[in-house]
Amino acid sequence: MRHSLDELLGIVYRYYPRGVGITDDVDEELIRQTEEHARLVAARIQASKDERWHSMLRRIGDRFPCMLRNHSLHLTAGGCDGCYSFTIDLRRSTGEPLWFQISFLAPYYIIHRSCTFEIVKEPRDSFTVSFRGMLFIVSRSPLDPWLVSNPDHDSPRTVTVTRRYVAFDLSPDEQPCADWIAHEIEATFGCERMPPEVGTVLVPDVVPGVRLPGEARLYDCLFSDQHTWVKPSPSEEPAPRAKVDESSLTERFVAVLTVLRAHHQIGWTLRWPAMVRRLPESERQSAAVFLSASTDGLLHKDKMLEELARMRPHDESPETLRAMAAKRELEALVASWDGEGEPPASMVAWASSFLDSWLVDSDSEATS
Repeated sequence: MRHSLDELLGIVYRYYPRGVGITDDVDEELIRQTEEHARLVAARIQASKDERWHSMLRRIGDRFPCMLRNHSLHLTAGGCDGCYSFTIDLRRSTGEPLWFQISFLAPYYIIHRSCTFEIVKEPRDSFTVSFRGMLFIVSRSPLDPWLVSNPDHDSPRTVTVTRRYVAFDLSPDEQPCADWIAHEIEATFGCERMPPEVGTVLVPDVVPGVRLPGEARLYDCLFSDQHTWVKPSPSEEPAPRAKVDESSLTERFVAVLTVLRAHHQIGWTLRWPAMVRRLPESERQSAAVFLSASTDGLLHKDKMLEELARMRPHDESPETLRAMAAKRELEALVASWDGEGEPPASMVAWASSFLDSWLVDSDSEATS
């Protein structure tokens, strides 16, 4: 290693601001406004123009025809990673492709492959269910008969979780390919291989990409945060939630979820335009949303009215105006409800009709 650990951390801190945006939710917008992030984006764009990279890819593609896949096409827009990434597909003999990653922030590269293992655990006293295109996290037992029909038969007692992680030890079948490409990398970029005992060192005061505070490692910062660099410990793996199929839900819980789904659709529609505007221009076209919400399995009149009152239109698009009209209709229905037990049939019928028309229209717009 030509750098000490302190020197490597110094390189990291040139591109990732220390202590910035580290909150319970991670303030990505605050991170994007820093000098360090601007330097990282500039490094990515500059790296995408480096002819050494493109020439080396051509040589490797000639040596391993129909086996190479470039994972760094996004660098031209300045997004993601601190490295060049490509894989060589050797799955016919080994089961997994070989990953090659070359940092353009520091003179190091790595070679690895993916492994999987399974953990069997008792689920948490909560469960998830997908309902009308939205994932609901329910903070009650999957054995609760108020929510789930025939829970003794349909609800799982254990959950098997499959986890992927990185392995740096290569098989005899992989080694010749790895050696040939390693020579190409070293000859092209003058870099050396970073050993796992260095790359897996934690960097607790930065939050690259998908990592949470305290999770980032040197590999995440200098290469990519898209891999699990250390095999997870079964004892440290959090208990998973059981998954319950929509067909197993009771009628009364379906009624609750129908109203909640309509409520959240209105809220997301009103917030989405402003959320997209906060994204960098390069990310707006590919922006997507994953809808999820938490519930205790009940409707709460005061909470719903409070959330509906906070909803404000963020622009004057036809879609936003339509959502505002739906918000007022739902608000009136909730206000006239006594707040006891299941939602009234009129509220459920309105929510179901709203979702049917809204989701059908959305599908039509997506295919037109």
